[in-house]
Amino acid sequence: MKVLVVGGGIIGCATAYELAKAGCQVAVFERATAGAEASSAAAGLLAPLGESTDTNFARLALASWRLYPGVVAELQRRTGIDVEYVTRGTIYPMSATQTRRDADAWALNKEFGVEVLEGADVQALEPALSPKIRHAIFVKGDHWLNNQRLVLAYAQAAVSAGAELNTGCNVSRLVVEGSRVRALVTDGERVDGDAVLLAAGAWSAELMAPIGAGLRIEPRRGQMIALAHVPPILTYCVHGEAYMAPRPSGELVVGATVERAGFQRAVTAEGIAGLLRAAIELVPSLRELPIARTWCGFRPWAPDSLPVLGPWPGVDGLFVATGHFRNGILLAPITARLMTEWITGGQPSLAMKDFLPDRFVRRPAR
Repeated sequence: MKVLVVGGGIIGCATAYELAKAGCQVAVFERATAGAEASSAAAGLLAPLGESTDTNFARLALASWRLYPGVVAELQRRTGIDVEYVTRGTIYPMSATQTRRDADAWALNKEFGVEVLEGADVQALEPALSPKIRHAIFVKGDHWLNNQRLVLAYAQAAVSAGAELNTGCNVSRLVVEGSRVRALVTDGERVDGDAVLLAAGAWSAELMAPIGAGLRIEPRRGQMIALAHVPPILTYCVHGEAYMAPRPSGELVVGATVERAGFQRAVTAEGIAGLLRAAIELVPSLRELPIARTWCGFRPWAPDSLPVLGPWPGVDGLFVATGHFRNGILLAPITARLMTEWITGGQPSLAMKDFLPDRFVRRPAR
């Protein structure tokens, strides 16, 4: 079976790797370089606990989180790439009311080692935090990694498993004949395949529009900062109005804005100032650190903020994996596994009703 994957970000490369391991002939088409867009514009947080822990999305996130230790070890064996996987946990500064509410909900999942911190215990765990912070939750089970290295590892692993990675290839359209997708066109050349996986992130809707498909995906710009973090000030990830993730390589990643700015690629004074203000309020000593770099990317957002996963209705052989919004890194392993199950003819191993593309298809009124 030949599968054509449109998009060489974290979702495309991870799924290409799983498909190749499953025995498929895989070709990935990326218009820039692997992970050049949203996959690189992230902090690599693996934090699946949200406001609700009893939804299909929460179960999807938790399933992917559980895969990560094995994925990290497997990718390092295959490629030798250290993705800087850190398992120390996250501190969430909160009000007293938030602390009680969220701690009670999060503590139901015993895997995460949720603790409530009060008073001096907050600074005892992380001395750099502002003394104004008197209430926080510590989630030991929150992990993080270097997402740029992760995409590179997935790309190299996919190639080592037999996938073909084509970079600098702009896919201009999908070829649908009858009710089946037959090929794609890249740089004027037709490439035939048995199935197509559309994993083009915020650009996915553009490719679907010519075939009359109503895929509703929009870009949400995220701006980020890396501070030089040597010697390190923070031991743990801190997540308040801004989040801060210390990396073993010596950077402290601070993020991220969420902006409806179309595809305007710009790092703005307002965006960076807001992030720095929020970060310094949490950790005052950060004001002394030099800025190493700033960047932005475009997250793929669906109107319900949920990923779009599965076969596209009415077009045989066409599959979609996009709309991961702020959770693309976290959800990559489970997305790759589920899409491989679907594409190779099986049934996904998790409940997927909430994520199916057909929720965007207009149906005639009765």
